[in-house]
Amino acid sequence: MTPEALRRVLEDVAAHAARIGDLPDEAEGGAPAGSIFRPVDGRMAGVVADWVTPVARRWAPDLDLSPAELATVLAQGLVQQRHIDAVEVAPSGLLAITLDDRARAEIIRTVEQGQATYALEPSATYSPIAAQAPGSRLAEDPVARAQRAHARMCRLIRNAEAVGVEVRSSARIEELTHVSERLLLVALADLPQRLGTLAGDGGQQARTVGGLGRLADTWTHPLRPERLGEALLPIFGARLALARATRIVLRNGLARLGAHAPERM
Repeated sequence: MTPEALRRVLEDVAAHAARIGDLPDEAEGGAPAGSIFRPVDGRMAGVVADWVTPVARRWAPDLDLSPAELATVLAQGLVQQRHIDAVEVAPSGLLAITLDDRARAEIIRTVEQGQATYALEPSATYSPIAAQAPGSRLAEDPVARAQRAHARMCRLIRNAEAVGVEVRSSARIEELTHVSERLLLVALADLPQRLGTLAGDGGQQARTVGGLGRLADTWTHPLRPERLGEALLPIFGARLALARATRIVLRNGLARLGAHAPERM
């Protein structure tokens, strides 16, 4: 689920609350403009949600409510939506949202279907730079980190496909629930928004794409049998789908920076 889709769900919830009298009529006008959702910081111990939003703090003054009051009403509506498993409300009004496992993983389909444009500016033309010689860029360079992650995804995909792993329409992508997979799925959904917010700041955009590369590198689950003769498990197809989606988003993110996306490094 993308931040845009989450916004639509939240605004539908607010509009419904306004119609039944739980929120002022002005809530039907929609949430404040701009980005209102961001991924949960995976470095925070004990945090298991997917997205957080300060929208109640930004929106409450316009509705003559306290952030906590608005957040409580929004949470009560959001938790009833079929794509949302849980919503937590902080005393400050911050909302932490946990998606249903399939809704979170549906970003894989979204990326696959829109791979030619996902995370790219439709009106822009990109001329990727020539490939760099191995070791010619500093290890801490975020672009190089994203390039290495892209090459790793390509290798994982090649190796999985070589032993017969396939992505079937029945692939159970909702089983991609390990914390590293959850963080990666949300990061894939967030990248277009984040790059758009940072338009004009090449350095921050590079760090954002590099951050996606770092998350991709923390995902180390096997995409194929680790021993000769072992059976192909259904989860391998789901992981292959995730690897392909990650490769696409890294490639497009690097293209947006004008950087080469190597298949081998």
